[in-house]
Amino acid sequence: MEARVRTLACLLGLALLVAACRPATPTPEPSPAEPEALPPGSPFDVDWSDRSTFAPGLVTSYQGILSGLPGASVYHLELTIADDLASVKGVEEVLYTNTEAAPLDQVALHLFPDLLGGEMTLSTVRVEGVDAEPVYGDGDGSAAIALDPALEPGASIEIRLEFSVSVPNDIKLNYGMFANNAGILAYAHGYPMIAVYDSDGWNVEIPPLLGDITYADASFYLVRVHAPKDLVLCTSGIEVARGEADGRQVVTFAAGPARDFYLAASRDYEVLNETAGPVTLRVCTPGYGLEAGRRILEVAAGALDVFGQRYGEYPYTELDMITTPTLALGIEYPGAFALTDRLFTQEEDFEGAPESVYLESTVAHETAHEWFYNLVGNDQLDDPWLDEALAQYAMFQYYAVTYGDSSAQGTLSSFYDRRDRVERQAIAIGMPVGAYDERSYAAIIYGRGPLFIIALRDEMGVQVFDGFMREYVAAFAWEEAAPQDLKQLAEVHCGCDLTPLFNAWVYSRP
Repeated sequence: MEARVRTLACLLGLALLVAACRPATPTPEPSPAEPEALPPGSPFDVDWSDRSTFAPGLVTSYQGILSGLPGASVYHLELTIADDLASVKGVEEVLYTNTEAAPLDQVALHLFPDLLGGEMTLSTVRVEGVDAEPVYGDGDGSAAIALDPALEPGASIEIRLEFSVSVPNDIKLNYGMFANNAGILAYAHGYPMIAVYDSDGWNVEIPPLLGDITYADASFYLVRVHAPKDLVLCTSGIEVARGEADGRQVVTFAAGPARDFYLAASRDYEVLNETAGPVTLRVCTPGYGLEAGRRILEVAAGALDVFGQRYGEYPYTELDMITTPTLALGIEYPGAFALTDRLFTQEEDFEGAPESVYLESTVAHETAHEWFYNLVGNDQLDDPWLDEALAQYAMFQYYAVTYGDSSAQGTLSSFYDRRDRVERQAIAIGMPVGAYDERSYAAIIYGRGPLFIIALRDEMGVQVFDGFMREYVAAFAWEEAAPQDLKQLAEVHCGCDLTPLFNAWVYSRP
C-alpha cells in the first residue's frame, strides 16, 4: 500500500498534504445487514500444492515461479458481502509452512479491520482440525495461535478461521483504505493475515496510521466471493470462475504470488478495458470517472512499458485501477491500486495545479509500486523509504522517458520543494514510520528519499546504476529486501564503498 501519506502531493512541487485533503464528515453508521451464512466445509476442494489456477494470472516470463516458493502460504478464502456492503462473513483456510531454521511455538495473525475503524470477530479457530483459542494482542489488532507441538522447520499446518467483519463508513482513519462510503466498498486487508516472522520475531506491532500498515510475505490467494448480483467486483488477481447461487453472484479470483489480496466493489462501477502487450488494464469507476479513466489506461500502459524495460516485466496479466473515496491520492495493492475519486470529479483544484498532472503522477507512482512493494517486498513500517523512494524515482524516470528532460526537471524540482518543507534539514530517510510526524514524513520519504536515489545513481554512474536496479528486482523478486541488501548489491555493481553516502542520507550520521 503506499506509505499512505500517499498524497503524492509532492508530485510537481505542490503542497497538497493528506491532512489538507477534504475530510469527510462522519455520518452515523447504520446497523449493518447480516450477510448470509456461508455453507460449512472447506472453501475449495483443491490440493494445496496445485498452483495451476494461478498460471493464467502470470505472464510467460514469470510462470516458473509456480514451481518455486515452496514455503509460500496458500490462502483459500470465501467471502460473503452483505447487501448493504457494511459487513462481510468469511471462511479462511490457510496452509502455513515454517520456513525458519528453528521450531515455531505459535503463529501470529494480523486482524487489520480492528485497527481501521471496523471490527473482526473470529468465531472459529482450528489447527489441523483441532479447536484452538487465540490470544489477542494489544488493541485486538493481532492474535496468536499456540502450536503444541511446535511446528518444525519445513513442516506445514492447516489453519481454519471463520470470521465476520464490520466495515466503517468513516474515511478519515488511515485515509479510508477500509471503508464503505459513497456506495463503494474498499475492502483492504479484510481477512486474517499471517504476520511476517523474521530476525525480530513475529511482526505484529500496531502500525502508525501515518504510512503503510502491511509487511507481508508473498503468498497465493484463491478467493470465492458471494455478492449481490448487481455489484461490480474489482480485485487483485484474475477472475477464474463465475456462477450464481441463491440469487447471488459467486465469483472466484486467483492471485499470486502476491503480498495481499484487495477487493473493491460498487453498484455504480463501470469498467474500461485496454490491453498493453500481455496485460489487460481495467479501470473501475462510477460513470463520472469514465473520461479520466481513459487517460488512466493510457498512462498505465506507458508506465508499464517504461518500468518493464528498466526493472523487468510486470508479472501479472491484469492490472486494476479502482476509484474509491480515499483521502490519499492513490494506494497500492498487488495487481491493483486505488485512486481517489477527487482525481475524477474535477471538484478540487489541487492548489491551482492542473488535475491532469496529479492524475498522471499518481498513476505512474502507484504502477511503480508493483515492482517496489509487491514484487520486491520490504518492511514498510521500519523502512518506508525503500519502496516509496524507489517508486518516486521510477515516476521521475517515467516523465524523463515520456516527455524529455524538461519534464523530468520539473519532477526533480518537486522533490526539492517537498524536502524544503522541513527547512532542508538532513533528517535521515532510514527511520521507521513512527519516528516522523506527518510533515516530516511527507517531506523526507517522498522528497529527500528520491533525491537520495538520484545521488546514488550519480555516485555509481547511470549505466552501472541501471544494471544494478534491474538485478535488484531480479535478485529479490517475491522476497523481502532490507536497506543493507540494496547497499551491498549496489557496491558489488560499482566496486565502491557507499557507506559515506548511506551515512549522509539514510542514517544522517557523519
